[in-house]
Amino acid sequence: MMRFLWGLAVAIALVLPCATRAATAPTKPEHARASTVVSWSAAFDGTETLMAFEKEFVRGGNLATGDVNGDGAADIIVGAGPGRLPEVRMFKQDGSSIGSFRAYPAWFMGGVRVAVADLDGDGKGEIVTAPGAGIEPQVNVFRADGSQYVKGGVWAYAKGVTSGVHLAVGDTDGDGKPNIVTSPGPGAGPHVRVWNHELKPVRDFFAYDANMTDGVTVAVIRTPTGSKMVTGVESWASPLVRRFSADGQLEKEFYAYDAASRSGVSVFAWDMDADGMDEVVTAPNGGTGADVRVYDLYGTEYRRALVMDADYRGGVSVAALGNRLLTMPVFPVVAGPTDTEKSILVNLLQQRLYAFEHGRIARTFLVSTGTSRFPTPVMSVAVREKVPVKTYRWSYGPGNPNNYDLPGVKWNLRINGPYYIHYAYWHNNFGNRMSHGCINVGLADSEWIYNWAQVGVKVDVVS
Repeated sequence: MMRFLWGLAVAIALVLPCATRAATAPTKPEHARASTVVSWSAAFDGTETLMAFEKEFVRGGNLATGDVNGDGAADIIVGAGPGRLPEVRMFKQDGSSIGSFRAYPAWFMGGVRVAVADLDGDGKGEIVTAPGAGIEPQVNVFRADGSQYVKGGVWAYAKGVTSGVHLAVGDTDGDGKPNIVTSPGPGAGPHVRVWNHELKPVRDFFAYDANMTDGVTVAVIRTPTGSKMVTGVESWASPLVRRFSADGQLEKEFYAYDAASRSGVSVFAWDMDADGMDEVVTAPNGGTGADVRVYDLYGTEYRRALVMDADYRGGVSVAALGNRLLTMPVFPVVAGPTDTEKSILVNLLQQRLYAFEHGRIARTFLVSTGTSRFPTPVMSVAVREKVPVKTYRWSYGPGNPNNYDLPGVKWNLRINGPYYIHYAYWHNNFGNRMSHGCINVGLADSEWIYNWAQVGVKVDVVS
């Protein structure tokens, strides 16, 4: 059964473009917050604890806790959010630094997810890392000094699955040793895998319908009948939370937010009342307020609180520190419109096009828009027509150097009147204003956007 699930998950993952290409969404003011870690009581009274990265870095990070230096006190571990070197930083509870290390190659800036578990039983927690989107799904394990616990880590999924990996740790099978649980990000199937303390796979299951490719978040919670695995739909689909037994059998499900929400849900574990059993904590993944909620294992809501300012529309990372809850902002998975399945944003200042699908960035690339003399207008329109090959011809008068006659132009999307998104074979200067008002695109990107965008897809051109 495991072999079948593995093959099906890989097949699903390789269907969608977002599973094979990294892309970075634009940082909007409502997403940009400093990397402040806040500690909350069970009553949600918050206290700022530390600044994980420099104030100028506004894409946040991913939290975990555990005693990584063996001094008997849990430490705070932060993996960098997207847009930064793939660094992991370690702090004591007073905010003083323990150290840092790089979890992936320096060129990778898709973010690092972290978890902590004492895999070898020596009293010091190992730091488990997983990448965000844009690189092979390599799960690594490090000691606090940055050395690897298992050289080379392990591929959580096939190498071609570059949609990112989520992590949780806990003793899921009751053998007294921690397990690592992985789940894929958007673009791959809902394939949850469980690994033992030696990074060997021990079981797997599909948390949702096999055709669902909107990503899965995962947590392990302690219950009176043993540890359970909890999953959430990461984006677009309804925010359905599910609880599974150690062998992957569905036991309970509930909606963490309104079923019509398209912001997704991340799940975490927290022993809020210090009774030795965990509650389920949920947070949306962008596009709405930072509404953190606490549920019991049956889906009954205990508490809810906004853990960021009211204008914030990014994601939230959460980790438990005893009976306190740590939160910090993290750049959202859902960074685009959630009222339409697909949309295009062209930023004239950046000379960049963003294609959003299911509220997530599907692809982004440089373009060339109109010059100051022949500007591309700011507009909110839609794809009106698709023309595979077109001739562009215009005369400003005999001998005028601005006249043009461009036959055989491929991949043309008409968006408003004479304005098109199209391939430009006559230059390779994308990222600079070059056109007479149309949006020039390179060959591979123009073919992709032409095939991806149906007539009616919304297009916003902003300055």
